[in-house]
Amino acid sequence: MAIQDFNGKTFVAFADIAGFKSMMKDKQRGPESLDALYSSGYRAIKDQELDTPHVEGLFVSDCGVLFVRDGCDELAKLESLLTVIEQLNKFCFERAVLLTTSVAWGDFSYRQRIEIQGIEKAPVCGDAYVEAFRDNESDESKLYPTECRVVKDHLPPKVAEMLGSRVGRIGSRSREAEKHYYFEWMRPCNLAGDSSK
Repeated sequence: MAIQDFNGKTFVAFADIAGFKSMMKDKQRGPESLDALYSSGYRAIKDQELDTPHVEGLFVSDCGVLFVRDGCDELAKLESLLTVIEQLNKFCFERAVLLTTSVAWGDFSYRQRIEIQGIEKAPVCGDAYVEAFRDNESDESKLYPTECRVVKDHLPPKVAEMLGSRVGRIGSRSREAEKHYYFEWMRPCNLAGDSSK
């Protein structure tokens, strides 16, 4: 099903295949990694629970842009997005493909455009998209292979509080740095929280 138009504040993730440029030198490894990303993205999005805010995604080349469509509670939106990111990473990991992923909060817009023979258009814009992309492409130290970054700037206060206090399903699997929270998607969930910093 095609992605319907969206315009509003939400969480946006930008993910790409780690080391893809060097993989492309190998005529087999590059296409295999793309297949892993696309099939894993399809599976992670298709397998979402029905009673949570819905995550949708666009995949182009070695990149995926994921965003949360509905739900008014920011904590529920982030939890839905990080659950899909966790599944996407695990499915790719099973096929020896690692992703780097950054998540940001803010305005996001996707619009369908009229398509004609030979061109497909999908305008994507908004500060959440730009910030997630810029953060993922930055020269800052990269992530551990089992985590993704959540950009601290502009986070809703209750989301920052949950991540910083390390409580709940998402918070207990997070660690804090100067500009980011890091969600450790491979770490087991500790519902009681984790007070170690």
